[in-house]
Amino acid sequence: MLQCPSCEKTSISLLRKAILSPGQIANCNSCNASLGVRYPSWLTAMIPGTILMIAAMFVDSESTEWLLNGIGLALMIILPLLFTPLHKED
Repeated sequence: MLQCPSCEKTSISLLRKAILSPGQIANCNSCNASLGVRYPSWLTAMIPGTILMIAAMFVDSESTEWLLNGIGLALMIILPLLFTPLHKED
């Protein structure tokens, strides 16, 4: 569970934060505040995985293509989870 920026108690699960994007809101389990992520930090975290998945379209080897897509997908899940802070939405 992650800490709420509003009440500083446990708020949402890691899985819920991993699928949060700038248009989605999650509610804190403790204080029911609306939590979200900001677009600039989310976009910055998504760029490395996106680059790898685009690069996978231009390789000749099928195994390399699958490898790049797999690593890109993993980065698109892990990096936003680690580097996009939760913010209280108004």
